Amino acid sequence: MQFEYQSLNANEIRLLRPRPQAQGLLSYDIIPSSLVSKPNYVALSYTWGAPGSVQPILLNGRQFRIRRNLCDALQQIQSARLVRSYLWVDAICINQGESQDALSERSEQITLMTQIYEQAANVLVWLGNPENDANNRLAFLILKNFERDYSKVIIKDRPYRPWWWPNKPQTAGADMARFLQTVSPSRMQKALNVSESQMLEGLRGIEALWNSPWWTRTWVFQESTIPEPYTRIFIRGVTILPRSAKVRFLYGDQETRWSEISLTCSVATSPSLPGFHFSERGQQSVNRLMQLRSQRIQNILRSFLDILQIFRCTECLDPRDKVYAPLCLASEDVRQYIRPNYATKTVLDVYMDVVKWSLAQRGHELDFLGLAVHQEEAQEVQTPQGVKSNIPSWVPNFAHSLVVIPIPKIRHVPTNRHRHVTLYDRRGVPSNKEFLTAVYCPLGVVPSTSFIKDCALHTRGVFVDYVKDQIPTLGLDVETIRASGYKKGREWAMQSKHKYFTGESFSDAIQRTNVLDLTFDEQGRPSERGGKADTAFLRTPRPDLSVEEFRRQMNMRNARSTAYTLRTLGLSRKLYLLLIPNTAKMDDTVWALTGGQTLYVLRPVNQSKTRYSFVGECYAHGLMDGEILRWTQSGAAGFEDVVLG
Repeated sequence: MQFEYQSLNANEIRLLRPRPQAQGLLSYDIIPSSLVSKPNYVALSYTWGAPGSVQPILLNGRQFRIRRNLCDALQQIQSARLVRSYLWVDAICINQGESQDALSERSEQITLMTQIYEQAANVLVWLGNPENDANNRLAFLILKNFERDYSKVIIKDRPYRPWWWPNKPQTAGADMARFLQTVSPSRMQKALNVSESQMLEGLRGIEALWNSPWWTRTWVFQESTIPEPYTRIFIRGVTILPRSAKVRFLYGDQETRWSEISLTCSVATSPSLPGFHFSERGQQSVNRLMQLRSQRIQNILRSFLDILQIFRCTECLDPRDKVYAPLCLASEDVRQYIRPNYATKTVLDVYMDVVKWSLAQRGHELDFLGLAVHQEEAQEVQTPQGVKSNIPSWVPNFAHSLVVIPIPKIRHVPTNRHRHVTLYDRRGVPSNKEFLTAVYCPLGVVPSTSFIKDCALHTRGVFVDYVKDQIPTLGLDVETIRASGYKKGREWAMQSKHKYFTGESFSDAIQRTNVLDLTFDEQGRPSERGGKADTAFLRTPRPDLSVEEFRRQMNMRNARSTAYTLRTLGLSRKLYLLLIPNTAKMDDTVWALTGGQTLYVLRPVNQSKTRYSFVGECYAHGLMDGEILRWTQSGAAGFEDVVLG
């Protein structure tokens, strides 16, 4: 007989209690349990795997079919005796059927996801079975070696001192820079007592671990970034480190934790291992998860849009999950405004809920436009049930998995840089307080009048200029882009007579535009205005840099990467330097819109130029700090109605 689900009460979940195998099958009792009673259980995070490959298990003595990858995970958990009480697995503990009752239950259970994983005693992450067991074992030896070496760096740089001893505060960024300077292939071979070929095989094992499909799935982001239940503090050399980890990663029969993975990822993104290059896709996936984990631990998830941005490049079967999964990490006001509804809402309905919520955020009404990416073809998406939706150009299409980095809206300004005693949080990051302020303000505090009517966004704005020229990037190799950039840069400088309208030289204006006129801190966040991209400094080899210079170089690289993700350098007819979307075209228009904290590129869709298609956000050097508002006050420009379709 097949297993049948019974309905759940409010705040109830189902838990699995392992039983001895029966008929050669994994066997469990499945029982309802209230989260209010705080049951002791372990939660599993995994990918569902291919739908065609299924295996039977027993639930309450009745057959229940699960996919092969989940069966592999349960087999490893049982053989390693990792669960002695109860286990929670979404594919089994939540009714995944297509009936109205199943859809309603799924909508309700999603609202409990954060609580389910936070209350779990442990979270086991199943990355799958490796293709090469020998490489996998070597890979995990390298992971553990990196953590040992990092601990040695901390101990050496933080000897015990009395509280009154003069000491310069240390930061996690400085620790990491010193650690990376100690990493070399020869040291690794000596420490691990392996040959050069074995070390390369171990590094390939690490790359295989990062290429697991688990890292790209939507729901794992909130499952695996649960803050660890310990406190990590450094006070003048005194270090308290965790003895255990709540989140444990399983890859075959090997096990690791976040601290080892994050250190290895830092090594991979630095020039510490010449001759071996990790794939960018794997690095980016791990980095996004680490970024989210860091923000959750420090409680600095500032906006629901920030969370959506991190989830944007993940993969899922139902496009609505790109919004519903991040809801687990959102504030209460967002969860009250956007409620999961798989039964009646289309993909457009769900994405439009995000836009409506954003329009209600005073001072940040148009921030959602930073997540909208222009597509030449119609943006059609559909639910697993086949209900189709067409997404307007100005509505973020979260179903399109892209690495999207909006132009920064907030600066993190430290208020106590010169403290003599520095406290660190659970991740080892300084807990210094910060002052948050807007990065740009093109139209000052002019209130927004934006509203939605007939799937069009109606707003008001000030026309700035037309796009005249740009450096092409789409479909070109790096050398071609670089050559084109040098050529156009010289042409533009000659057109402006090597002087920018702000009074600075044209070359300085380009250097500042290349990093959005921002300086980034060691946590990858904008902290100060006035940043420049020093090309010669960026090309300086690591051995020629001091620790402080190496940190500054990494921060500058981060600033430039933020500026040029899906963007390119452009020039307007009035010779304004622009950073525009790489999908922009000649004669596209640049606007400042009320409620927006940056500028925007719009493309006219009719001859009268009363309706526009949204192209993307834009930075115009020298026009981001109220200059456009002063145009309107002097009568040089005026506000116009703008309709985005």
